[in-house]
Amino acid sequence: MTDFDLITNYLCNVYIGKDTSYAVNNLSEDYLCHCSSGTKNKAETIALIKKYIKKHPVYSITYSVESNDEDKIALCVYFQCREKEKFLGFTFGENDRIYKHIRSFKVKNGMITESWEELAEEEY
Repeated sequence: MTDFDLITNYLCNVYIGKDTSYAVNNLSEDYLCHCSSGTKNKAETIALIKKYIKKHPVYSITYSVESNDEDKIALCVYFQCREKEKFLGFTFGENDRIYKHIRSFKVKNGMITESWEELAEEEY
């Protein structure tokens, strides 16, 4: 499996499949995420992922390669989500949203060791 395959499998299994054990198994023990909310270790990152997939149920992922060098693989990732509209605790509809992320990943010995979130925005 290539580093690119590892990363795309990670995105699909974790965000679409909601399989956080896949993240546990594919992030190195000393993993660091440099995200918009600050640098997170592996445990903090997994907790952040759980919150994200609960709030933004992803049903499709598309991506394009921004750069691919020996050190990092950078992807432009689009998460397509179906979010429930709530008012006073009652669900009254669903909306599709697309969230764009520019993510870079560093892989070493078949494990994701570090990632960076360079941009995050919502599209409609």
